[in-house]
Amino acid sequence: MNVEKTDEYIIVRGDFKVLSSAVYNGGYRAAKAILNVTVARDFKGDAFELFNSFIAAHGLPAEELVGMMTAVGMNNARIIETEDVSAIITAGKTKPPSKLSSTINIILLIDKNLSQSAMANVMIVATEAKAAACHDLDLHEENGDLFTGDATDSVVVASRSSTKSEHEEIFAGKATELGGTLYELVREGVKDALGYHDALTADRHILIRLEERGIFLDDMLSTALELYVPAEGEAADRAGLKRQLEETIKKETSDVNVALLLAAALHSEEQEIQKGRAGESGETDAASIVADELIGIDIAEYIGGKKALFNFFYYDTRKPGILSRLGVFMDDAIGGLIAGCMTKMLG
Repeated sequence: MNVEKTDEYIIVRGDFKVLSSAVYNGGYRAAKAILNVTVARDFKGDAFELFNSFIAAHGLPAEELVGMMTAVGMNNARIIETEDVSAIITAGKTKPPSKLSSTINIILLIDKNLSQSAMANVMIVATEAKAAACHDLDLHEENGDLFTGDATDSVVVASRSSTKSEHEEIFAGKATELGGTLYELVREGVKDALGYHDALTADRHILIRLEERGIFLDDMLSTALELYVPAEGEAADRAGLKRQLEETIKKETSDVNVALLLAAALHSEEQEIQKGRAGESGETDAASIVADELIGIDIAEYIGGKKALFNFFYYDTRKPGILSRLGVFMDDAIGGLIAGCMTKMLG
């Protein structure tokens, strides 16, 4: 096996049995080369023409080449090797990720003689591992659904060609030693690739995770100032107050306890309310559900003390700005954050 890597493409040359979802020569076939090539982010051309042109320019065997494409530069590819497996992973996402613009391509080179069914096992394992990596990184689409991959993602499973007398691996599911190794390799490799390409880590700031869901700091600032009334005789320096509030929100959300309470609200909104696990009461934000207010109160009082409780109800009952557009839990959580920070600033 030989790997040729440039900023524009990766070519793996060898003698393989391949099962893949690749756009060019996908399915099950014998292959002498596997290609992952970078295209423009706004590429709208004919994929087959692109591959045919590339094949002619590089003298590759058209009938024995498996090809996939991505907008991710190959300089961001992650290559991870163990004794029997090499994984080559490219991954990139948009903000927030969508099913049509966040490609994850996975090439798995396995130094074992796998049956077709075992290769199918590997494709399942790799797909499960990719979804698990997205869950680890808390990747969600705009509607709150867990992001598990793109419509253009490709997986290539390549097993070295072998003699008929060589032992053939019949199974490669997650319960097997090979499958378990592949699962961990892909799970960590996808996270590594997204971290390398998009500086995306599981411990990124809670404000970034809120922004990925369309909850922006600027909207919080506007919402906070919408109900601000200066004290009698006090000059209203709204620009200065906005700058001070921005720094206060950034500082307070860097506190792990505030971040965890906001994350708890996100989880409750996306995984409980939106998935129907709270039943009809959750769908209608019934008065019987008070957990959302409790989270908002906890955030407000943790930041601003008891006085922040009154500020929280002031924002919660009027729901200015972004609070009127948020869901059952997030309106209270963001309201609590705003109330706590305003109280801490203004006393």
